[in-house]
Amino acid sequence: MTQNLNLKEIEKKAYRDSQQDGLMEVMMGLILMTFGGFFYSPIFAFYILLIVFAGRIVESIRRRYTHPRIGFVKFHEENPKDALTGVFLFEVAVIVIMFTLISIFGEVTDYSQWVKWSPLFFGMILVGPFAHAQSRSGNVRYTGYAILSVVLGLFFSLADFASGRTGLILYLVLMGGFLFISGLFIFARFLRRYPLATTGGA
Repeated sequence: MTQNLNLKEIEKKAYRDSQQDGLMEVMMGLILMTFGGFFYSPIFAFYILLIVFAGRIVESIRRRYTHPRIGFVKFHEENPKDALTGVFLFEVAVIVIMFTLISIFGEVTDYSQWVKWSPLFFGMILVGPFAHAQSRSGNVRYTGYAILSVVLGLFFSLADFASGRTGLILYLVLMGGFLFISGLFIFARFLRRYPLATTGGA
């Protein structure tokens, strides 16, 4: 039992160390901001490319800046079936909560109500990846991200705007901007904390 606990703590520390460069926040922030921009103008449709290539982009940057500083650990891959089941159940729970809220404050058949409450919907959806990252790393910053995501989503859902999608755009851009700036700050701190070793010449 003690050995299993120690292994879990070691895995958490390894995952926490691998995420201390802030690149996850940078990429997620970019995706959210461009996704929000897409609701404003189709020119931001390239957010789809960011989603598709996000993993490769982050890995490429890590090979150049992160791995030379702290090394590299290959983590045990999660069972895809279990991961998909967890995602599906979480999204169903969010939809049920949204359905209940809209039933209380409006009509579920009214499309404008779903648009109005969409910031909260996305805010709650993002709790999933943040909670997952927190459970794997034990880092409280992900809990903070999750709380902020829900609070901002609720705020922009309750606020009144001339256009229904304005609240969603503002939520995505502000939440994305916060993650992007936070990630850049964490990355800059990471580079200062772990400077590359220099080899002295003769």
